[in-house]
Amino acid sequence: MKDIRGLTGSLLIALLLSVSLAGCTGVLAPVSPTARLEVDVDSIHVGEAVNFDARSSTSPDPTLITSYLWDFGVAQRNSSNGYVSQVFNEPGRFEVELTVVNDVGGEDSISVSIYVNALPIAAISGPIAVKTGTIVSLDGSSSTDPENGVLQYKWDGDWSKDTNSDGNFQNDVDETNSTLSFLADSSGDIRGSLTVIDDKGATSTTTWEIRILERSFNVTWRQQTMTVSWDGYLEQGESYEISHVPSQGSRIFGFNGTLTLARDIVPAQWPEDNFTMLVSVPDSGWNAKVETKQDSPTTNSTGSIERTDMNPFPNEPTTYTADSPDALLEQLLLEPGARFGQGEWIWKLTADQADPDLIDQIDPDPGNDWELEVEFIILIPVILEVGTL
Repeated sequence: MKDIRGLTGSLLIALLLSVSLAGCTGVLAPVSPTARLEVDVDSIHVGEAVNFDARSSTSPDPTLITSYLWDFGVAQRNSSNGYVSQVFNEPGRFEVELTVVNDVGGEDSISVSIYVNALPIAAISGPIAVKTGTIVSLDGSSSTDPENGVLQYKWDGDWSKDTNSDGNFQNDVDETNSTLSFLADSSGDIRGSLTVIDDKGATSTTTWEIRILERSFNVTWRQQTMTVSWDGYLEQGESYEISHVPSQGSRIFGFNGTLTLARDIVPAQWPEDNFTMLVSVPDSGWNAKVETKQDSPTTNSTGSIERTDMNPFPNEPTTYTADSPDALLEQLLLEPGARFGQGEWIWKLTADQADPDLIDQIDPDPGNDWELEVEFIILIPVILEVGTL
């Protein structure tokens, strides 16, 4: 009986020890940290980043947080740092979950919702090449927002111009409608851009480029005569100056300028009046001078200056390329060797002698009437467009 009692006592002690140890295990179970999470923004556009801050998470003393487990919905990360950034390259709503773990295995989780806005899609339809003089229309109405938001439009109509004068040639807003129209007035390549903005402020930009082509023209020359005249009265020693620009838009081929004096009313034995005529064309560096004379007692005193073959006279049609008829006309008038007579013409008339010089200085007419007539032979270009795009 003693042995049984001894065995029973031993079993009882073992059972009590087992119960005691089980109680100790409950007291030493891992303590849990407290997860806290802040974000700088919870609504972004595709391609942007969110900063996540879990540094205010805590764990009871003397335990320490040793790990931050991040689940961004598109990626996972295990970090010992409580501050991370994550870029979201896909649109949608993402539940980001953070789990903090301390050094005794305790853990706590928290989550936050992040909305990622899809970017709009900018699209343009229009020509890639036109001739000068064409009205170009570009249409951006096929641009879309994946989330069906209302779009705004910002067109930069020409990257070679800084219309807002901010030093950036690629951020001007020249049009805010869904279409852009402009006149292609000069040849070359023109570039620009369209930016669309959705109702949440996301933007998308696409560029466009159009080649502006010169036009072709046939040119023939037509000869024409143009006459201008002036008249007046000068007393002896006086001068009169005439300034004019003849035949704008044409070449001068030749001219004849004749100064005619009125007949004196007294018999011919009196000395005939004498005028000097000077013509100068400063842009051509040319001038000429003549004195009037009387060929017979029955004719008026005259003086003439003339010149021919001042510029070449093309006999055959020629084909040219230019941005416009006006640009071609300017090109033709500026051709080397064909610019003589352009610009201002100056005629100066001087009454060198307009006094009959009678005995006793009787002078019933101290001056004389004059008339200047100039006949120009001009060449007018006839410009006809040929060919199509």
